[in-house]
Amino acid sequence: MHKRMVVLIACLVGIALVVFPILSAASSAMTEEDRLAIERARQQQEEIDKKVEDLAKEQQRIASEQKTVLGEMKVLSGQIGVLEKEMNELDAQIAEKEAQIDSLSNDIGIKTEEVNLRNQYFDERLNQIYRDGDMSVLDVLFDSASITDFLTRYDLMQRVVENDIVLLTELRQAKAELEAQKAELEEIRSSLEAEKIVREDKSAELNRQWSTQNRLSRELQADLALSREAEDELNALSKQLEKFVADIQSKYKEAYMGSGTLAWPTPGNTRITSEYGYRLHPIYRVNRFHSGIDIGAPREAKVIAADSGRVIMATTYGGFGKTVILDHGGGVATQYSHLNSISVSQGAMVYKGDKVGGVGTTGLSTGNHLHFQIMINGSTVDPLNNGQYFVSPK
Repeated sequence: MHKRMVVLIACLVGIALVVFPILSAASSAMTEEDRLAIERARQQQEEIDKKVEDLAKEQQRIASEQKTVLGEMKVLSGQIGVLEKEMNELDAQIAEKEAQIDSLSNDIGIKTEEVNLRNQYFDERLNQIYRDGDMSVLDVLFDSASITDFLTRYDLMQRVVENDIVLLTELRQAKAELEAQKAELEEIRSSLEAEKIVREDKSAELNRQWSTQNRLSRELQADLALSREAEDELNALSKQLEKFVADIQSKYKEAYMGSGTLAWPTPGNTRITSEYGYRLHPIYRVNRFHSGIDIGAPREAKVIAADSGRVIMATTYGGFGKTVILDHGGGVATQYSHLNSISVSQGAMVYKGDKVGGVGTTGLSTGNHLHFQIMINGSTVDPLNNGQYFVSPK
């Protein structure tokens, strides 16, 4: 892509080096020899203009692709932001579950100590009973003051053992419940961690996509910079065109041949889409000087001569596309560009209101419209307000 644009820029420079010297030298007398020289220049220019047309399409493609890429980057950034928020929420939930697990682990530890202690007491008591056997019963009997006292003491001893068993069972059950709760929390934590890993993987993939799009965006910016270089060359050509027109007018030295009042160049179509002066370029999206006005109109809408004059250019001209320039004498000239068709020929005399072509979108253009400009002594002026020669849609 870069190489292609460099070639196109070189071709644009070639217009300045080849075409204009021929036109300037060939246009003073309009002899047959001059006309042949102009025709040769026109053919050379048409070859280059095909490359310029390609450049125009490339600019539009880059602008469109850049818009798409930036849009995709914005979407990806939004998705990454959502995932990061979800991962933060998962981190908070995991931290909460870990705190609960730690608390349960502590409770289980306490219950384990209680169970162990109760087990120890119970084991000691059982060992005592096992070791002493019937002696324990005899001890109780001999220590009793009466048979009633014996039965009471013996019943109490049995109840202590039974109570130990109940308490030990309850402690073991409480410990088991805590361990079940801990296992459930650990399962939830594992599920949350797995969910977080899925989001981390997705976020990593989105970040890779964003990086790819960002690299593509930078490449498109570089291409656009080369395109602007080409556009600068077109501006230089525009200046040479102004000089060319001024030179032709100076050689003819004809008095102003028009009526003094310029007609609107697109009858029935008066919508101005871009005015004279600095503007945001429709393709490059930067402020550039606009040397005329743009009038929106359908394809092949009639374009007329704003006033009577001689055709000094009727050909394709770089970024202006198909162009007609009329010399009205007295240093005044009008230009009609981006035409779809041309209805006049080089050197012909046309009169105010005659058709010179049809509206189009050739050259560096984003849609059907007429680029109309007025030049006085080789310099462009505001076609709507310059104090002397201007047009009005009314």
